[in-house]
Amino acid sequence: MTVMKITAIKMKLLMLVLAAQLLKVNSVEEENILEKVSKEINKRIQEVKASCQVRKVAFSAALQPPVVTSSGFGIIGPHSNISILVHGHIITNIGDAYNPETGVFIAPVKGVYFFTFTTYSWAKNANIGVVLYQNQKEVLRVWEHQGEGDNEDYATNSATLVLQPLDTVSLRLPKGFQVAASFDDNRHTFSGFLLYQL
Repeated sequence: MTVMKITAIKMKLLMLVLAAQLLKVNSVEEENILEKVSKEINKRIQEVKASCQVRKVAFSAALQPPVVTSSGFGIIGPHSNISILVHGHIITNIGDAYNPETGVFIAPVKGVYFFTFTTYSWAKNANIGVVLYQNQKEVLRVWEHQGEGDNEDYATNSATLVLQPLDTVSLRLPKGFQVAASFDDNRHTFSGFLLYQL
């Protein structure tokens, strides 16, 4: 629809120029008015073009453990409160909407976004899992109580969200839960991208 608006404005401008040529503008005053109208139309064309600019937003980041064992792995959690998982190793961050220092994605524009994550755990007799949050509201979670005989698991989940500018999305570790990560490979990841603007 905005492309149609640009085309319509260009057509009006063309008609004004042609009309001026047909009328053979005689006075300087009429020429100045036509020039002002032409500048205003060009200004509006630029405003419409600017509003049509599509933002490019996409990120992928991996979780790395604060402390690593000799095997290259480390455990995050359990904590006494829910905490944001900071995926600090950036794989891609087009548009810089994801902050690797805080672990929080901030929507730059109103739109439909897609988020996905894969969590990794390596533990025995522990609650494992993560929660996806939009602002301060839980959207979805994956979790399991890992028993004695099963000590390595992956889980993945995804969500499509309608976000307003400055809405936040984060991946959080529930109170009393834990996950694992590695410095050697990207086993625990968090990704998202803008599908389209609204």
